[in-house]
Amino acid sequence: MSEDNRCKLQKVGGLLFFCLLLTVMTVLHERTASAADQNMSWKGYVSNQKEKFIKVVAARDEWTELWKRAFDKPAPDVDFEKSAVACVFLGHSVKWLYSIHMGEPFRRDDKWIIKYGLVEMILRLKGPFKAGGQYYMKVIERKDSTMFLEESVLH
Repeated sequence: MSEDNRCKLQKVGGLLFFCLLLTVMTVLHERTASAADQNMSWKGYVSNQKEKFIKVVAARDEWTELWKRAFDKPAPDVDFEKSAVACVFLGHSVKWLYSIHMGEPFRRDDKWIIKYGLVEMILRLKGPFKAGGQYYMKVIERKDSTMFLEESVLH
């Protein structure tokens, strides 16, 4: 094989390897993007959600309205064909800082229940405490019947 043909073959091989690598990266990205809905969550201590809001949101329009009301931002994309979002907003009347925890859905009779709990956080402050609209939202797999959030006492 001539040196010129060997050089062309190496270039073609390199190009084929690059195309294969690009294809694999694209497939992995698509798999990650579709699975990402199941791992998304949002947590914080300040929002514009003044009233308590504890609900499983299963529709895009309600999700969009919630984000507009709570954050004055566009809502992140969630595939509501496959997913729902368990939302716990404590509102502005809460007088203390909590860590909000959420479990996985489990079936009870003909309903799906998602337990959540509040754990008081210990703070050493020099002035008055101010936080408003504490929240935790978690994308969950859509189930075959109604889903409810239920508070549980955590120890």
